[in-house]
Amino acid sequence: MTKKLLLPVLALLFATLCATTSSAQTCSGFTGAHVQYMGVGSSAQFNSFAFAAENLLNAGYNGSSGLNFWAETSFTLLDNRAGVTDTAKLWVAWDNSSDCYVYAYFSVDSTVGVKSFFAYQKETNSFATNFDTAAVFGQGGQTFASCTVGSVANAGQPACTTSTLPTPLQTFFTAQPAPTCSSSCTGSQRKTPLPYCGQNGTTALDTKWCFFNSGHADIRPEDTLYATSRALSAYNSTNGLTGLGYGNSTCGATAPNEGCKIFESFGQGGVFNVEKFAITGTDPFPGGGAVPAYVTLNVGAAPVVVFVNDADTAGFGAGAPSNYTITNINRAVLAGYEDGTFSCTGDISPSLNGAGKPVQVVQREPLSGTYNTFEFTAVRTLSGSAATAVTEHNATSTTWFSNDDSGQELNNDPANNYGGAGCTSSGSTIPTARCGDPLDEPTSACGSNGTGIKLRAIGTGEMVKATLDLESGQSTSAVATPDGLGYAFWGYGNFAKAASGCGTNSGAVTCTSYLGHYLTVDGVDPLFTNPGDSTNPNGAYHLPQCYLSSGSPDCVKIPFTHIYDGSYPLWTILRAVTFSTVSGSSGQTTPQSVVAMIAEAEKFATGSNNLDDFVPYFTNINSGDTQGDLNLGVFRSHYKQTNNPVNGFAACGGVFTGISLTAAAGGCTVDAGGDVGGSVFTVQSDVDFHTDFGSVIIGTSATPEIYGLHQ
Repeated sequence: MTKKLLLPVLALLFATLCATTSSAQTCSGFTGAHVQYMGVGSSAQFNSFAFAAENLLNAGYNGSSGLNFWAETSFTLLDNRAGVTDTAKLWVAWDNSSDCYVYAYFSVDSTVGVKSFFAYQKETNSFATNFDTAAVFGQGGQTFASCTVGSVANAGQPACTTSTLPTPLQTFFTAQPAPTCSSSCTGSQRKTPLPYCGQNGTTALDTKWCFFNSGHADIRPEDTLYATSRALSAYNSTNGLTGLGYGNSTCGATAPNEGCKIFESFGQGGVFNVEKFAITGTDPFPGGGAVPAYVTLNVGAAPVVVFVNDADTAGFGAGAPSNYTITNINRAVLAGYEDGTFSCTGDISPSLNGAGKPVQVVQREPLSGTYNTFEFTAVRTLSGSAATAVTEHNATSTTWFSNDDSGQELNNDPANNYGGAGCTSSGSTIPTARCGDPLDEPTSACGSNGTGIKLRAIGTGEMVKATLDLESGQSTSAVATPDGLGYAFWGYGNFAKAASGCGTNSGAVTCTSYLGHYLTVDGVDPLFTNPGDSTNPNGAYHLPQCYLSSGSPDCVKIPFTHIYDGSYPLWTILRAVTFSTVSGSSGQTTPQSVVAMIAEAEKFATGSNNLDDFVPYFTNINSGDTQGDLNLGVFRSHYKQTNNPVNGFAACGGVFTGISLTAAAGGCTVDAGGDVGGSVFTVQSDVDFHTDFGSVIIGTSATPEIYGLHQ
C-alpha cells in the first residue's frame, strides 16, 4: 500500500502519544520553571534540535514528563542595543508539570545567533550593577500565532501538539530576563541567578545571566565575527574584497557599530541587520558589559549543496527529469558564476550548443554561515592564487585577479544606485534596474537570449524558493529564475519544496515531479557515494525526500561518503557556542542541558529514522550524554582569527573514544580560531604531525598542530 508523504515533510506525530488535553494545566506558574535550553542561530540545526528536545522530554530527562510542542514561523528578535529587530522561526517544547521544563530554539542567521549569545549591555538598578543579554523578544507588539494541532509549522519539524503557547511562557519570551528574589529585594539582598545560564554565583555583584544559553552557527564564532567586520569595512574596488561596504553611510550605516541593512531581491520584505559584537572583552556598543567566557562545541559536519532550477529544458533542465545533461560543476566555473565572470548555461557544459540561456545566480546575505562556507570553499579559495585568472567584469582596462581576490560580492557595492530609480531601500519592491542593495547586478549577455543576473535571498527558505522560482509573483517579475543557480546546506526540511506528488511504495520515496536537481562539485557527490548508484530512490541528482512511518520520520539513509573521506569540497562543522566552565564559587559551568541537547541531536541523526541532516561529530554517546567516540575523521586546518588556532586533537593523546562532551578549552576535540575554508586533513595526520614535529616548532601555541593552511 502506498503511504502519502506529509508535506512539507517529516512531521513527527506525537499528538496521539502525549498530546496536551484541553484540561491540562501545563506551565500554570512560571516562578520556578525549569528552563533547560534557549538556543538561537543556524537553520541547519533547527529541526534536529527539535527532535532532540522531544526525545529528552519523552525520556523524562531531569525528572520532566510528557511533551507539548508549539511552533511559529515568524517571531520578533529584538537587539535592544540598537533597537533593531530580526525575524526568527521558533519552536518551543515543554512538559506537563506546573513549573515546566522548557526548551526553545530561535532560527535566524548563524551570525545573528552568535551575536545574540554574546551581546550584553550594562544595566543598573537599585540593587547592583549587572549584565544581561541584549537580545530581548517580542517587545513592540509581538503576537503569538495559533499552531494547528497535528500540523507542521516549519518543514522538517515535529507536529504541533497544542494550538497556543501557555501565557507564562509568552511572558517569558517577551520580557527581559533577570533573576528574581524569593521575596521583595531590598538593598544588596542576593538575587538567584538563572540556573540554565550555568552560573555558580550567589550574589548579584558577581553574577551574570542570560536569555540564550546556546548560540548555533555553521562556522566558528571567530569566523562569524570576521564576516561582520568584513561586511562593515569599506568596499574594495580593486578586488581585494576584504571589505564589503556595508559600513557606508550612503546606504544608511551608523558608524562604527551598525551597518547598512541588507535587503532581498524578491519583494518579500526580507531584511538583514549588520550589527557589531564582540566574543572577548567588552561589547562594543555604548554601555556594553563584559561578554561571557565561552566554549564552542562541535555538533556535526554538513555539506553545502549546489542546485539548479529544472524549468528551462534548453538550459539547466535539459534532459529532465531522469537524464540530466548538466550534472556537475567544477569549482573554477562555479566561482565564475558567483563573481559574475560567467553568465550563461553554456558556460558549464560542453554538451550544450552555444552560449545558452542567461543564469540567475541567487546569493545569500554576506553574514550567513552558509554564505561564508560557500564563499571560502567554492569561490574565494587560495588554490591557484599565484596565477592570473580572468578579467574583471565591466573593467575599463584589462585587470587580472586571482581567485583569492574574488568573491560573491565582486561588483556588488551596496552603495551602487542605493535607493535610486528602479531600486528601493525599503525591501518591499522588486528592483527593476541595477542596484547594489537590494542586489540586482547584471552580469553578461548570452547572445540574443538575454543577460545574466545576480540576486539576493535572505535565509535558507528564500534561497530554495527563489532558486526554484517559487516566491510569490516571481514567475511574472523581472527576477524569474528559469535557470536559477543556488546553494544551501543539506537538510530534508530545507529541500522539501524541490519535489511534489510524493509517496512511498515498499519504503522507497517517489515523486511525480521535481522542480530542480543538485550538482556534483568537481565530480564529487555531497550526499551519496555516486549519484547513479541507485541508493537514492528519488533517482540520480534528485534531492532526496522523506516520509512518515509509524509516527516518526523514516528517511532515506544518506551515507555522506565524501564528507567522511573529506573529498567533497563544500562542507563545514556545525557548532554550538555556550558558557565555558570557569572555576570558583562565582564562576560558571557549561550547562549540561545544552550538552544533552547536542548529544540527543547527534543520536537522532544516527538513529533508525535516518533523519540524516548532518554527519554527527560523536557516536556511541553514553546514556548520561557525557561521553562519546569521535565519528568524523577529517577536519579543516585552523588559523589565527580573533585568537590563536587549535585544531583540538593534540590533547587527545591519540585516543578518540570515551571523549568528554563537556571538555573545557584546551581539552580533547575542543578547537579555537578560524577554520572556514581551511585545508582538509585527516585527524590522524594532525596527531602524527604533533608527535613528529611538535617539540621542534617554536610558536605561540603550546600544542603545535597543522595550522594556517587554506583550501
